[in-house]
Amino acid sequence: MKVITWNIRKAKEQSQVWEILESYNADIILLQEVLRIPHHLYSTYNVIFRHAISESGKQQIFGTAILTKYKIKQEINLKSNNEFIQQELDFFKGNLISIELVTPSNKQINVISIYSPAWSIPESHYAGIDIGEIKLKQNKRIWATEILFAYLREQNITHEEYWILGGDLNSSETFDYLWAGGPHGNLEIIQRFELLGLKECLRHFNNGLVPTFRNPKGGKIIHQIDHLYISDNRINSLSECMTENHELIFGNQLSDHLPIISSFSE
Repeated sequence: MKVITWNIRKAKEQSQVWEILESYNADIILLQEVLRIPHHLYSTYNVIFRHAISESGKQQIFGTAILTKYKIKQEINLKSNNEFIQQELDFFKGNLISIELVTPSNKQINVISIYSPAWSIPESHYAGIDIGEIKLKQNKRIWATEILFAYLREQNITHEEYWILGGDLNSSETFDYLWAGGPHGNLEIIQRFELLGLKECLRHFNNGLVPTFRNPKGGKIIHQIDHLYISDNRINSLSECMTENHELIFGNQLSDHLPIISSFSE
């Protein structure tokens, strides 16, 4: 089973991005900042797409998507018993796309494509609400990543369940020591997800951070803000996890993010 996650930076239908994606022949593709998906891909993949949201609550021109060759059993409507978390899950409906799919060997997998924007949740959303159990210890603001964590924590993920989560989390542990006033809780996000029973594949396979993002100023490639998580009971099935060649993606200005390409023995 091959799984890809990639922020394609509003690639147009004629972009080389789609040719590259097709060449991977992936079974599950998690995409962020999608403008339009070329029509011919709908004959190869089952597709779920929704427009992302802006900080002001307006619909973005781009969205989040899941493409899969597997059967989609159902789209998962993310639900929480916490009124504030539900409010934010509804707000980020176009940023957090979730499905339950069934593989040819009849395995059921819960999949989430994640686009956590670079802005924090407006304080007006939680005025008068205790966010102590939601926020990171090292960050006074909260982000879409914390809403996702709160949702997943409620799911009480069991050892038998199969989850795959990936996307642009806009979070890298390098921010913790490069930004003034750090750390800011970026490593804590990874640690939180691991406590839920989810392993970060790129980090696990390569024994540390692997950059996935090219800075718009200066062009440095030092941040891993894109991540792919799998249930820790499935991490031993990971046979490969890498990023695409820098020159191919950055040299041709296809995106400022690299795709994460992972292979699993299903």
